Amino acid sequence: MTAGLTTRADAQDTFVGLLTAPLVSARVDAARFHAVIRHRAQLSEWCARLGYRLVITGAVARLHRDPSAPQRTAAPPAWDPPPRRVLVLTTLIAAACESTDVTTTVQILSDEVRALSASPGAYVTPYNPDRRPERQAFIRGLGQLAALGILLRRTSDEALLRQWEEDGTGVGGGFEIDQDALLQFTDPHTVSLALQPPADDSPDDDGDTPARIATRGQRLLRILVEDTALLYADLHPLDAEYARGQRSWLAVRAADMTGGTVEMRAEGMMLRLPPDRSASALAIVQFLAATSAPWFALNMLDATTSGRQPDEAGRITLGGAEVETAATRVYQDNYGALTKVMKESPAKMLSIVQEVLLGAGLIRQTEAGWVVLPVAARYRDPKAVWEPALDDFGDDTEAGEP
Repeated sequence: MTAGLTTRADAQDTFVGLLTAPLVSARVDAARFHAVIRHRAQLSEWCARLGYRLVITGAVARLHRDPSAPQRTAAPPAWDPPPRRVLVLTTLIAAACESTDVTTTVQILSDEVRALSASPGAYVTPYNPDRRPERQAFIRGLGQLAALGILLRRTSDEALLRQWEEDGTGVGGGFEIDQDALLQFTDPHTVSLALQPPADDSPDDDGDTPARIATRGQRLLRILVEDTALLYADLHPLDAEYARGQRSWLAVRAADMTGGTVEMRAEGMMLRLPPDRSASALAIVQFLAATSAPWFALNMLDATTSGRQPDEAGRITLGGAEVETAATRVYQDNYGALTKVMKESPAKMLSIVQEVLLGAGLIRQTEAGWVVLPVAARYRDPKAVWEPALDDFGDDTEAGEP
């Protein structure tokens, strides 16, 4: 159990951790896996409440987010997802692992992926390991699977891996395949549910459907727990009406599963996770890290929303010219604190901070510009404890604390 936490709090922390990283292998993180086993009954109950499944096979646990029609998933997108090519190769490597011996090498997996990608039913750009960028993407794909415990390093000589990445020679190093982790990663049941066509579910006179009614509470609870913000303006009108009427029911259950507190607002509901829990820190640390991009992202929020009143849904709509003007002002006022990359131009700085705000779910990008969401109100007037700095290579080092 995490030091200082009660049994209930430890179960809640473990549940939030599963939402953040749904595949847990004892060979990668023994403490997390043992926490899942310790609280298995309670976690299974909470997963069922959301329409999810907790599956434990051998030394591997996996939270499966089964679709709840008409919603496919409420899980927020990854903060910093790998490039599409890396994801494609990661999927192909996993497929290659299914037909490979328990022990394998980088070169063997590369050969298998090359054959799979060139097969008639692949519908992907063929993998070409003769090109160094392709080998680099392949290595990143291996890293994705290794982080999940699907691939386990059998050789510690990094030179073998670097040699293969640089010139494509040698075996590249050895791996062991954890078949239990691989099975949970490629679970065909979840994939089938996600890809099957929607059932014939004709709406009634109010625009409601039986599927929507049957899963309404579950779907809204998913949004509140997964996104930590349930905004009425984002919902189907009948879902929004239900959420307003059942806000106490939703809040009690969200708090029960996560240990957080729910704020009731005119524009929706906000779930605040406990700041002293390890899983909560894992969920928010990337945005709140004291580095340049988040700090200037918060400055952009202040610059774009200062003096602006939100609409009845709590949103502030900004045109592209307004955003660019604010970026120029932030750029000029803080030029000395910008990183080398950000100093290239206001447009460059804007592109960097915009990705942070999009990833944190504080804005949405439209053809016209930005829509600043009500959740952005939690961040106001960032103050730098110390200025962002550069190292000798022009990379970010520690920056002002938001």
